Amino acid sequence: MREGDGSGKMGEFMAFDLANFTDTNKRYLIWAAFFLLLYLVRALFGLLFLTFILCFIFNNLIRLLRRKTRLPRRFGTVIVYLVFLIAVASILSLIGPRVGVETTFFVRQLPETIDNLHGRLDQAASTQPNLAPLLASIKETLSIKTLSGMSREALISFAVKTINQLTHYLSFFLLGTLFSFLILFDFPNLREKTLYLRRTRFREIYEETADSVARFALVVGEAFQAQILIACVNTLLTALGLWGLDIHPVVLLSSIVFFCGLIPVLGTFISSTPILLLAFNQGGVERILEALVMIVFIHTIETYVLNPRIVSAVLKINPVLTLIILYLGYSLFGFWGVLLGVPITVYLYRFVILGHASLASETSTEEPVE
Repeated sequence: MREGDGSGKMGEFMAFDLANFTDTNKRYLIWAAFFLLLYLVRALFGLLFLTFILCFIFNNLIRLLRRKTRLPRRFGTVIVYLVFLIAVASILSLIGPRVGVETTFFVRQLPETIDNLHGRLDQAASTQPNLAPLLASIKETLSIKTLSGMSREALISFAVKTINQLTHYLSFFLLGTLFSFLILFDFPNLREKTLYLRRTRFREIYEETADSVARFALVVGEAFQAQILIACVNTLLTALGLWGLDIHPVVLLSSIVFFCGLIPVLGTFISSTPILLLAFNQGGVERILEALVMIVFIHTIETYVLNPRIVSAVLKINPVLTLIILYLGYSLFGFWGVLLGVPITVYLYRFVILGHASLASETSTEEPVE
């Protein structure tokens, strides 16, 4: 009889303890479920991220167009996307085939460039024995294996494979564009339906996650919007500089500058390496110095003109700390660690550690539902 009473009380205690645990740790369980959901859709994360960035940028353009013209939102959305698609189609038709040809040329020329540079270093080492250890270290660093992480044959194979996959990348980009258009075309209604979750059984989940997710999205969106704008300016200036110095291939090197420009600080060094190598192969040390002056001039404009006007309001972070974040992000999470490491760090510091209430852009309001 006592055993029965004891087991009954133990069962009541366990049931009460489980309910109390769930209620006490509800916040942590909600966030655990949220991150589990992100993990389950990890295979689609690239498409989701591209769609989000396009939505963020185009929504700002649509709102700007509405303020200037007072056009209906849906009509403005169609105009923005038509202009964008026409611009993309024009760029692809003009430089797409040329990028493929220049990529093949660059990959095939790279081994010759490295060999030429190694020959100059060996010659310098023979005339300056005291510098031989340093020059040998530089020679080892400036190898195809070190720069690309692949052998010569593997690098050529990778380039050919990448060129063959351009159609896949283009379809991926167009799919993200389509999704972003569908979202923004009906954005006011989607926003209202999302806000309606506050009056449903998902109210606690919404109140717990909505504010944090929205703030994080704003930080990431504003950071990438600023970085894309700077990358566009750097690409244009670099293309003009390469054309003026007669360093080829201009289109491919400018494209590398644009995509590397999406990575803060570290992208500068990555994009500068092929420019300097080709400059050396085409004109020796003198041409390298000319290319180096061009690169320093462009990134001086970025540092003292573009960054203070575009990025400082979003990411006030030391360049050395940025490099540390990028290194840790790449070591822990690879490509996505490099791409998102800085915005995530800024978000954690600004909202989690300092507890700032809002961003400047959070004060802006969306247009009412039409």
